[in-house]
Amino acid sequence: MKRSCSMVLVFILLTIVPLTAAADCPTLVKQALFATDSLCKDTENNQACYGNIRLQAKPNPQTENFVFSQPGDHANISDIKSLQLSPMTLDTGEWGVALMHVQANLPATSPNNLLLLAFGDVIIENTAPVPTTLDVQVGNAFVNARWLPNTNSRTLIALKPGQIATAVERLADRSWIRINLPDSGETGWVKTELLTVKGDLNRLNVANATQPNYRPMQAFTFTSGADKQNCAEIPQNGLLIQTPEGAGEVKLWINQVVVKLGSTVYFQAQSNGDMVVTTLEGHATVEAQGVSHTAIAGSRIHVKLDAAMAPISAPSLPQAYQMADVQNLPIQNLQRKIHIHPPLTEQEIASLQESQTDNCSVVSCEGNNSNCPGNSCHNGTNNNNGNGGNTDNKDKDKDKDKDKDKDKDKG
Repeated sequence: MKRSCSMVLVFILLTIVPLTAAADCPTLVKQALFATDSLCKDTENNQACYGNIRLQAKPNPQTENFVFSQPGDHANISDIKSLQLSPMTLDTGEWGVALMHVQANLPATSPNNLLLLAFGDVIIENTAPVPTTLDVQVGNAFVNARWLPNTNSRTLIALKPGQIATAVERLADRSWIRINLPDSGETGWVKTELLTVKGDLNRLNVANATQPNYRPMQAFTFTSGADKQNCAEIPQNGLLIQTPEGAGEVKLWINQVVVKLGSTVYFQAQSNGDMVVTTLEGHATVEAQGVSHTAIAGSRIHVKLDAAMAPISAPSLPQAYQMADVQNLPIQNLQRKIHIHPPLTEQEIASLQESQTDNCSVVSCEGNNSNCPGNSCHNGTNNNNGNGGNTDNKDKDKDKDKDKDKDKDKG
């Protein structure tokens, strides 16, 4: 955590003192976004920044000395359990803004994280477990890291003799350990007996092998207020999420819906209503109830939610959005400058929907898909692993030299 103490910060803080009742909403929005941009410009990877009043943060139970109470405060996102932002209140000059840099499934060596900007009446709760790590070392022989914790699963990489890796989870019986793959944002499974564990193995989180390993704020639930203010200049309550330049596709689990994006996307969600995924540039693929659809720039997708913010429908086919719904979004606060794509035309939407009509399930309606935690892609067997789109059936087809490969699992 850190606080700035310069005269510049003092000036900025003065600009975000609650405005009088006579203040107009364009001025409030302008001041809030200027303050956020100034106060949060030095936010580090895997950190959150308090941008503008008012914001209530709850720490994870084991977090000590947690300070995140005023604009300019920073905190590690692994220490945060939830954030609640204030809606627009002209009488007090409040309009909550928070910014986060989230690693998600990007490599730890990536210079830039995914950016998440929350504004207005928004509640975010981190549903990823508090991370646990231990160093492990390979013995005197090459060792396989696999998609799933069994020797029939596809080999991802072969770890070199003596190589050190970071373990993040284990099976309940401690027979397999999940590690961060070197130079990658992904994970793989290694037999415990082939590794030297540097510490107490029981400290690692116990994993469900059918679930992905989500990092802090890579999996979260969120709601955004449905009330609209009588002010055209106010961005409506929600989240803007942007992937860094050249990062490829980033995977998130939002309200138990898998979202894979390589783009800038605007999210809104209400209980007993819809989660709306609006793609401003690039693309976003949305997976729920075993169905996957992609919204390209100029379109949006809806997923119906229950009172607990869980999906109760498959994603809709992409639809065009209204420019009035996106034109005031605070894209100037993003790390990568963009232009909001105009809404797709009726002809473009018809062509896009037709191209996706036959896509009845995630990637394929056959077998078990790895990108579908929980009930988001359940097909009766649910042997998924969350490491990037490969199935065990495909794994078996690709393992051409199994006898030699299995030797590396025997030590």
